[in-house]
Amino acid sequence: MTNQTRGIVGSVLAPACRVWLRSQVSHVDDLQVEIAGGSRQILGGRIPRVAVGAVGAIYQGLSLGSIDLVAEDIRINLPQVIKGQPLCLLAPIGVLADVKFSERDLQASLAAPLLSQAITDLLGQILATDLTQSNWQIDWERLEIVPQTLILQGNLTLGDRTAPIEIAMGIAIHDGHLLDLDPLKITCALDLPGKDITSHQIDLGSDVDITQLTLQAGTLHCQGRIQVNP
Repeated sequence: MTNQTRGIVGSVLAPACRVWLRSQVSHVDDLQVEIAGGSRQILGGRIPRVAVGAVGAIYQGLSLGSIDLVAEDIRINLPQVIKGQPLCLLAPIGVLADVKFSERDLQASLAAPLLSQAITDLLGQILATDLTQSNWQIDWERLEIVPQTLILQGNLTLGDRTAPIEIAMGIAIHDGHLLDLDPLKITCALDLPGKDITSHQIDLGSDVDITQLTLQAGTLHCQGRIQVNP
């Protein structure tokens, strides 16, 4: 790497990446950005490789644990960045991701509307019921990770009746993008349509290719590749 390229990376590009990444989260304990590439490539707005490591990041109330990302062949508006404009992605990129969530991270995230609503939406998919059109209220209170199983507990209110609800589900990945919840067990004293279902599959889409998803005691570990679009 030439002195000119080191100057661009050190004084402009790497700080711009860090500023943009920090703008996406409300808190981060540690954030590392490493950028690699030749002078002509980088000056032309093409970066062969960027590695990002973050610990303790919080995004919209979600505690993200530890994240390691590697992206290659990135095309950005570097001439405009040098002039002080925001960093902008010009073409889709593939990102290799290695993410670890602790049980504590996910438990802390239950209070975030983003996760709470996602779990409620998932329950609606499993039950084949639009919970937003029903007089239902679910307060998720506890999350537990045991080997190969994720357990969610809360209280479900239907009209003037409230009862505990628990979802226990095994999680596995097939073909990189099909998330299998199997075995699946929903326990609730209230009469829920479809609560006797024992498995459910979710298609995460063609932009996702998960190579590893493991649930160990207190830890969820995920590795894979995602496509990020401009």
